Amino acid sequence: MNLPNILTVSRIFLTLVFAVFAQTPGLVAAGAAVGFFALAALTDLADGYLARKYGLVTTFGQIMDPVADKLLILTALFIFSFESIIPVWMAAVVASREILVTVARIQALTTGKVLPAESAGKVKAALQMTAVTLALLYRLASISESTKMFVSDNQVVLLFIINGVMLGAVLLTLWSGGVFFRNLFAKE
Repeated sequence: MNLPNILTVSRIFLTLVFAVFAQTPGLVAAGAAVGFFALAALTDLADGYLARKYGLVTTFGQIMDPVADKLLILTALFIFSFESIIPVWMAAVVASREILVTVARIQALTTGKVLPAESAGKVKAALQMTAVTLALLYRLASISESTKMFVSDNQVVLLFIINGVMLGAVLLTLWSGGVFFRNLFAKE
């Protein structure tokens, strides 16, 4: 197993650790959740960069990297939707698209077709990560004694910003899913 694949597998482990801390009450746990999410997101950047730069692209990586990415994002979105930071419908739309595209991508790979990520999909992923990061920081700030009052006084505005970014992510999620399936069916 090469380094990019190890990073991909570590992202799955880090997602599980993130989920535990994200659901544990308290400021320390909320801070740890931010740290583990950031570390997992960095492994996503590193594994793709290393695989392309050093020619370490493998079938395992092509299958598991998007699965690990989706696991991280969907875990965070569902945690924050249950905490009413992100609307449940947004998490459900993103989950539906991600599952459909990932299954189609894996099926295509098993038949020898490689379906690279489109630029819209990369921007979508960046917006999803941004929305989750904002939700993490909002959650952390709402627990901290030094920022709790600020969050309370500005809750509507802060949630509007988070959900505005998330709405952009949802729209790009739908758009990039449409582009993906258009390209998939055009190649058949």
